[in-house]
Amino acid sequence: MNNQLYNGMPPPRSEGASSRQRQADKWAEEGASRRVVQSVVNGVRQEKVIRKGVRDFTFARTLDRQTLKEYAIKVLDKRHIIKEKKVKYVNIEKNTLFRLGDHPGVVRLYYTFQDESSLYFVLDLATNGELLGVLKKLTTFDEDCARYYGAQILDAIDYMHSRGVIHRDLKPENVLLDDKMRVKIADFGTAKLLDTPLSNGHSNGDTRGEHRTEELEGLEQSDRANSFVGTAEYVSPELLTEKSTCKSSDLWALGCILYQLIAGKPPFKAVNEYQTFQKIVHLDYAIPTNFPPRAADLIKRLLVLDPAQRLSVPEIRAHPFFAGVEWETLWKIKAPKLRPYRPQPVVLNLNPPVGTQEPQRQTSSQSIPLASPLSRSEQPATSEVSGSSRPDPDRLAPQRPASHRVSSANPSELDLQWSAILSLPFERILRLGQISVMTSEGDKVPRKFNKILQRKKTKSLMVTSHGRCLFLDSSEEKKVRGEVLMTGPQTTTVRQVDAKQCLVQTPQKSYLFEDMTGNVVAWAEALMQANRQVLNFRTSHVSGEKVEEKRKSRIGFGLS
Repeated sequence: MNNQLYNGMPPPRSEGASSRQRQADKWAEEGASRRVVQSVVNGVRQEKVIRKGVRDFTFARTLDRQTLKEYAIKVLDKRHIIKEKKVKYVNIEKNTLFRLGDHPGVVRLYYTFQDESSLYFVLDLATNGELLGVLKKLTTFDEDCARYYGAQILDAIDYMHSRGVIHRDLKPENVLLDDKMRVKIADFGTAKLLDTPLSNGHSNGDTRGEHRTEELEGLEQSDRANSFVGTAEYVSPELLTEKSTCKSSDLWALGCILYQLIAGKPPFKAVNEYQTFQKIVHLDYAIPTNFPPRAADLIKRLLVLDPAQRLSVPEIRAHPFFAGVEWETLWKIKAPKLRPYRPQPVVLNLNPPVGTQEPQRQTSSQSIPLASPLSRSEQPATSEVSGSSRPDPDRLAPQRPASHRVSSANPSELDLQWSAILSLPFERILRLGQISVMTSEGDKVPRKFNKILQRKKTKSLMVTSHGRCLFLDSSEEKKVRGEVLMTGPQTTTVRQVDAKQCLVQTPQKSYLFEDMTGNVVAWAEALMQANRQVLNFRTSHVSGEKVEEKRKSRIGFGLS
């Protein structure tokens, strides 16, 4: 059956039975597939809307009653497409999907048909939506998740390039997830079809020079400045400077996606498109200090201004970040459990050299200190102490200089006011104030959108030098309503999620603190300091007890 798209103006409404019959015959001659409409749509053509485009199209889902298989239907408005002069892009997408055929990493086109007002593409149904939606809920992906989805996106890119297709608009919104959480690349409306596909297979480990030439293919065939395509944050620099794209442009987008999966935001982001473009052409981005080293190295080799100097697909496959990936069975492997990225905890040296006042912090060659996603140079070097006899965010006490060892002498006036709470020897206040908090059991990250969780509550919080995190009574009475006991960096992690949120994960519960005043950096610093200090306090306390026990035993045996 001929399923060609109707490329002309929508026919005028006919009057009378003969006129309607002539119009129906015209649709049939030009490819309208009425039998497919009846077989596939069968009265439930728009059973449930999945996603809406910007007036161009609507995604719906439907059921083929013959096979009981669900499909997605992309419904395109003819009048709007013609008015906006987007007929070209509709045909590009159709031709691209037909060329790509059946690959697990690419949305498959099954049928095309039309009626008087709309065009219809019957596609694979991606029940888990966009990768961006999942990423927003989780904020970041850990290395295993980023490796899995990065590998599937890379394999899909390799297949597209082998079929002579350059996507040109790869981004998390255009990466869909099926019912098994596997990747499906979608939205080929701005794709570039090369004159002749190179092959029907994937890259097979050819020489570096041959791949360099292959990755640059399409550079001379690309449309010029009057056909700018892509999304600002993922646009390659050659499109901005040379007004052209090539296969390597998709690999630039892959680098941006990998960065966003782990960091939670694109590498190039500004207040407007112009400033974003300026960041891209000047390669103005920064790797966060808590970034996995292997992922950082791969991204640096992909985000290169000269497309000829970017890694090729075989080189990316061989990069240490993808070590252990079984490429032959990639699409049969079960998707990993979604987890947010956590920086590697700091290791404390509890036997510092003689003369030092605090444990030395040590990290392995690939370990990252507990820090916020922001640059440490941008964070203040002090931890504030705020509050009064009644915690009030509008009444802040003078700042106390931060240190890794809180002095045991001369408690502050604030410490004296809360002496009933500070029950441990030489315990001092690191920070006191009001903050919003959400909790969840175990290592699950609390989320505002999770209906099962309790509502976000504002509480008075005190962080002490002995690693205690206390929820206080907001009344005049100085009472503790709850407590989070820090257990040290090896079992408790503290990290800043964004400009307003800080996450504390203990073996029993996870706590998401939110400071709407934007001062969460100070809270994160205080919590991290308390988490480090708790081991120092407990170690010295245990050591003192052992020394005393040994002294008593010596007295008992007459050895004093």
